[in-house]
Formats: sequence, C-alpha cells, structure tokens
Amino acid sequence: MARGLGPEKTVALLNRLVSAFDEIAERHGVEKIKTIGDAYMVASGVPIPRADHAQSLAALALDLVAASRTLSAAENININIRVGMAAGPMMAGVIGKNKFSYDVWGDPVNLASRLEQSSEPGRITICPGCFAALKDAFVLESRGLMDIKGVGRQEAWFLIGRK
Repeated sequence: MARGLGPEKTVALLNRLVSAFDEIAERHGVEKIKTIGDAYMVASGVPIPRADHAQSLAALALDLVAASRTLSAAENININIRVGMAAGPMMAGVIGKNKFSYDVWGDPVNLASRLEQSSEPGRITICPGCFAALKDAFVLESRGLMDIKGVGRQEAWFLIGRK
C-alpha cells in the first residue's frame, strides 16, 4: 500500500488511523504501549489495576475495527486490521537510559501477538481467559482448537460484538 500511495500520503493515512486509535484508547481508559510498524499495542489494567480490563479491551477492539472500516471507506483504500486479545498476569515498567520506554511483558503479551497473527482481516481473536471474562456481555464465536506458536493447541474465539 505504501508503495502505491507514496510516502506523504502513507504517513498522512497512518497519522489519521493512529490518531483515531489514540482517541479511542483514551475514551476506553486503556494504556497505549507503543506502535511497532503497523501494529498498535495497548494494555488495560496498567499502570492502575482495574477489574473490567477485559471488557474495556473488548470494547476498544470493536471500536478500532469500526474506525478502520470508516477510514477505509472514506479514503477508498482497503484497510483491514487484525486484533489479538489475551488476559492474564504481566509485568510493566519503564526501561532505558535514553528515550525511556514504558513496556509490558509476559505470556498474555506474547499470546495476544500470536492471536493477532492468526486472526482474519477485520476480526478480533481472543483467548480462553478473555472468553471467560466476556461471555456474558459479548457475542463470541468459536474458532475451535488452534495451533499457536509457543503455546500449542488452544481454543480461541472471535469477538463479534456486544450483547
């Protein structure tokens, strides 16, 4: 896409998309961790723990997919994001001497990345921990057992919407 649009239009498009994502993250009270290439990484429950971390991330994920579709239609450009979501204990902290970085580490971080990689364009794939936390308030669709690199076979679900 970048080759076809050229550098100025690519940066402008990415700025619109990431700025929209930043506004959505702020609205849902989640912490933007970083952007890595075309990846947008957030966490909920850090630095301040919150009981509804999975629900806030689910609502955010649905809004991110909707925002990407809106921008895609407005720009007449095919923008399909994939989302991976995992829950569980992780570590967070500030690292570095120059250009400090706030980051998160742990099994849920790696699992969310693997789920994103195995997801489908425009879809949100979640882990069993998220399923347990979301099943009463969100519509979920089983993906069955999946082979997840570094984890093995694990059940996963698509997050479809709010009930």
